[in-house]
Amino acid sequence: MKSAGELFEDAMIHWRDNKGIGTALIPPPLNDKVMVLGTLQRIYARSPTANVVVIVNNFQERADIIEFITQQEGEEENNTEFKKLIESGTLKIFTINLIINGYDKSPFVSIMYHLDTMCDKVIAFLSRSKFKLIILSKLMNSVEDMNKLYQICPLLPDFKQNEIDEIRVNTPVEETWVKVVIPENDDDKKLLDYYNEYVTTSLNIFGSFELIKEARLGNEALNISAAQICQKIAYDNGWNEHLDMNVEYNIQIDALYNPSNIRDRATQTYEIIRNRAQLLSDYIGKLEEIAKIVKEHKDEKILIINKRGEFANKVTEYLNDNSETIICGNYHDKVDNIPAVDLDGNPLFYKSGPHKGERRYMAAKAQKTMNEQLFNIGKLQVLSTNSAPDKDLSANVDIVIITSPQCEDIKSYMYRLSNVYYPSGTIKLYSLFIKDSLEEQRLNSKPLSELHRIVNKCENSVIVENNSDFVIVD
Repeated sequence: MKSAGELFEDAMIHWRDNKGIGTALIPPPLNDKVMVLGTLQRIYARSPTANVVVIVNNFQERADIIEFITQQEGEEENNTEFKKLIESGTLKIFTINLIINGYDKSPFVSIMYHLDTMCDKVIAFLSRSKFKLIILSKLMNSVEDMNKLYQICPLLPDFKQNEIDEIRVNTPVEETWVKVVIPENDDDKKLLDYYNEYVTTSLNIFGSFELIKEARLGNEALNISAAQICQKIAYDNGWNEHLDMNVEYNIQIDALYNPSNIRDRATQTYEIIRNRAQLLSDYIGKLEEIAKIVKEHKDEKILIINKRGEFANKVTEYLNDNSETIICGNYHDKVDNIPAVDLDGNPLFYKSGPHKGERRYMAAKAQKTMNEQLFNIGKLQVLSTNSAPDKDLSANVDIVIITSPQCEDIKSYMYRLSNVYYPSGTIKLYSLFIKDSLEEQRLNSKPLSELHRIVNKCENSVIVENNSDFVIVD
């Protein structure tokens, strides 16, 4: 498997061999700014006074590019040289608006970063440049624009999807376990103990979860009905229709093993398991621990993955209520419609039609889109989502918090969120769990790769009695 560095090196060689003309399509998790820096370094190593223009979409991208090429850790000579090139105007970094507004000079090299349109002025600008490199993180929305682009700058044969996927899922993970304790006198602890005891008793009665399922639904493969299953369990445990109900022991047998009661218990056990899973995943005491992590990383972008959308809403509300400004936005579908605003918070109204002048409202999809945009431009620090976040999420993320081990493991999210990039090159993961519960057991049993390190496992790890690691999917 090629490393990310080898992929970039090959792409720069192919660009050079193609006479300095080409398009590099570099999807996350690769940092496509590396292509910008590496290309500039090679250009100025050969031609120290080369006139190079880098075109970006907006001022935020411009600031990000300048910071990246002038603040390489441990590379003072590189940083000083690029600062001088920018100050002297030898290296210019502009937004696309300059081209659209008629900039007509002919740079020696044009680098266009995250180009999203191929209007006539952009085509003319590229045509005037002797060397040109287009760097995209995704395809442009218009197929026509992509065809125009390829006619001017053919696609470089690098960054194949299977290679990118391999790199993505092999991103190093540094995981910190965060235990949450439910106090002994807490009503939730009493309820949890009741649930555990109920499930344990059910397992003693039925013997397995498979038999509990058959007591509810029957065995289709063997053509045995649920009623027949329940009757067999009853007989196997000493129940029959002729029990003398004047005997206390027989009363207890009937209460547990009457076929009708067995059917009811099978159904109720599923409900108890579901309630227990929700109690653990949505335990309110986790909110304070989440807030502590967010506060410790106040200058970093954080994605919080929760088991359920309802708890994701509580996380968002708690973080915003305990912050001076709005720092968290929901990124899931379990939200109410809200009054519509633009990215600056200004209210939006219908401009025409029968509802002209009335306030517009935003449903889940619009809220997700807006919160993703606010997250990417730095107006939100945190996104709170459910256990199946939208695969289209495209963002830089520094910290991932998974609030329940009932969610998928981090490797699944590395596959799922193919447009999420981790700028540090390492996923910093915080995993919350309820101490001495099935959540802790589940966390202990999750498989780890060689690149996945738990920084505090010895401190938190304990053995939990297995009274069923069984979760019903919502």
